[in-house]
Amino acid sequence: MSQSYKDFLDKYKIDDFKTSLKLTGHTKIDFYNDIDKLLKCMSTIFNKLATIAPMRGAHVLMAVAKLTGPDKVVNKTDVKNCLNVDRLEKILPAIEYLERAKYITIEKKTEKFHIIKLNEEDNPDLRVFSEIIQKYWKSPREEVEQAKKWSQER
Repeated sequence: MSQSYKDFLDKYKIDDFKTSLKLTGHTKIDFYNDIDKLLKCMSTIFNKLATIAPMRGAHVLMAVAKLTGPDKVVNKTDVKNCLNVDRLEKILPAIEYLERAKYITIEKKTEKFHIIKLNEEDNPDLRVFSEIIQKYWKSPREEVEQAKKWSQER
């Protein structure tokens, strides 16, 4: 099994409410092993987050994961906006650290425009991390927008 939450759901048709999940013999062992791989992957992810040196490092990595998509280009300003940070200088040390630690790659298009990507080649578990973050994590920007929406409804 590839290290993907979506592949796991598709393989066992867990999202399909028309068929029931039947596990017997080898299928049961495969199911357990696949869950075990996903949990180990998540454990590795959180261990990596815990060891990121700069305080904003984990948030920057989460923002890059949140913004990353098949048709999306992520730059430093996008990350800054996602984290609802007023100045780019506040997150630059974290971005530099993540690049040195090979969690992200930065492709320099021009002097001021850089594309940031998760380094899934060196860290294949970041694929699952990205899926989890995109589905479950609310960025500080999303929380602010939701608070504004609630206050306008009153």
